[in-house]
Amino acid sequence: MARRTCVFLVASLIALALGIAASSQALAQEDDAGGEGQTTVRAALTGFENNLTPFTITFATGRPDDLLMLVYDSLFWSQTKEDPEAWLAESAAPSDDYRTWTVKLRPNLTWHDGRPLTAEDVKFTFDYFKDAPPGRWTHHVTDVPPYDSSEVVDERTVRLRFAAPAPQFKILPGADLPILPKHVWEDIESPGTATEMLPVGSGPYKLTRIVPDQRYRLEANEDYFKGKPLVDVLELPIVRDTSAAFQALRTGQLDIVTEDVPPAVVERLEESDQIEVHRGHDFASTELRFNARKEPFDNPRVRKAISLAIDREALVERVLQGDGEPGNDNWVHPESPWALPDGEHERDVERARQMLDQAGFRRRGEGVRESADGEPLEFSVLVSSLDAEALRALQLVERQLREIGVDMNTESLDPAALRQRTTPGPQGPPQHDAYLGTFDWHAHTDPDTLYFFFHSPGKKGIGAIFTGWSNQRFDQLVERATTMELDERKPVLHDAQRILAEEAPLITLWYREDVTAYRPAAYSGWIDDSGHGLFTKRSFLEPYAEVGTADAVVDEATDSWWWLVLVAVALALLVAAVLLIRRRRSASEEQSFE
Repeated sequence: MARRTCVFLVASLIALALGIAASSQALAQEDDAGGEGQTTVRAALTGFENNLTPFTITFATGRPDDLLMLVYDSLFWSQTKEDPEAWLAESAAPSDDYRTWTVKLRPNLTWHDGRPLTAEDVKFTFDYFKDAPPGRWTHHVTDVPPYDSSEVVDERTVRLRFAAPAPQFKILPGADLPILPKHVWEDIESPGTATEMLPVGSGPYKLTRIVPDQRYRLEANEDYFKGKPLVDVLELPIVRDTSAAFQALRTGQLDIVTEDVPPAVVERLEESDQIEVHRGHDFASTELRFNARKEPFDNPRVRKAISLAIDREALVERVLQGDGEPGNDNWVHPESPWALPDGEHERDVERARQMLDQAGFRRRGEGVRESADGEPLEFSVLVSSLDAEALRALQLVERQLREIGVDMNTESLDPAALRQRTTPGPQGPPQHDAYLGTFDWHAHTDPDTLYFFFHSPGKKGIGAIFTGWSNQRFDQLVERATTMELDERKPVLHDAQRILAEEAPLITLWYREDVTAYRPAAYSGWIDDSGHGLFTKRSFLEPYAEVGTADAVVDEATDSWWWLVLVAVALALLVAAVLLIRRRRSASEEQSFE
């Protein structure tokens, strides 16, 4: 048994050494670093997004949309605003019934390969997304608003027609859909498999090199219509280990980490006079999502009772250490222009007990409640095994629910298994009880997001993916809102949020703040693009950002030293394990001769 343990230890240490070497290699490779006089920013990514096209990204990083939009552009920017800024578009004018939008492009737009970007490309993009396999952007063309057809008026003007009024066009899809070069994509029949090519976009950066699973290199588009970007080179190593990423930031190997700073690391980083920690609105939420098509969670009393029992302020203080806001019952982020103005979370443990009594779950003493048939009121919550904050939060929720006689268990899974267990498939709806998930800025700032995410399962929206909840009155409200002018739809969306709050198909635990750490000596032009954070295209453009104060080239001696230390530690542990095996083997042989 001891020998097996040692063999396992050796194998683990070998894996550790290889993992450290891989991370160190990703950080150390600088053979393409910026030349003399060029500014370089090194930003850690937590995952590999293939070749950064709208059809091949894997959503392995925290903000793949913003990464993609360094290479591509949309007609407007950004969807977090009620009236987004004209970007590729110079203007967009609707018809009286909002079914037709006439878009005028800026003059002299070009693709990265020098070809002109014209109205033909815009028409092609909408047609291509309409026919493409379902994905992140397609439902803003095929569902709401329902794109019908378009015509090119002249080189800079395109007329887009929709099958229903589209008053929100400038927000979605106008400020969201990446415009594609027709000459690149028109012959690609399976866009999801086009992972080998370097993408051609119109954005401020060109993707010039990919080392799969290790790093990206992006170079400034000197002909960008808003001016040459302020940083010449973006080196993006992939560092999946968050702890390693922030350690590399502290030692100067990285200039910024694109993921949020974990609460346990914030104070240590703030103590450094070389690092700045920025806080802003991330428009993100973490929530417990019930399977509302499965007993007992098809009963709104049960769901609401569990919601009433959870102390969300305690979760924010103890798990996020204050870097966030308690979740509201209406779900929509309070800073979103579409949020219910008086949204809040109601906590009432006594009312929770009463609702469970009414739902037929009785409690004897301090034990777990039971149904009339003697079935205990217990359920499991699926969660990613890599999400330390979520695991900690669910431990606290388990204790809070015991107060009302509900037994909750946490089941941690690797991300792939979690997706498989919670995604509807050919076998029908998933059979889990509940799971913990997150929604990002795109969800909370979309004026049609309530329609998409919570409409009853069927042909409309994608609610079947998240909760499977169904409410006829809610459906009527959100369907009607999709064709209303923006100001008129707000009261309707507010009514829909009140229904969502009372029926509780999901419980929003918190809205996490965007907490980003960077080294200002490398680059200080970062701006907080609300909802997007710091690592976004506006941070690199003259009209928005300040010029960085220093080049971010890493000292090669420091870089090599850090890599050698990590490998030396791993090898030392490996040698120790081998010696332990030999010692135990000798002891075993001595015993066999006695």
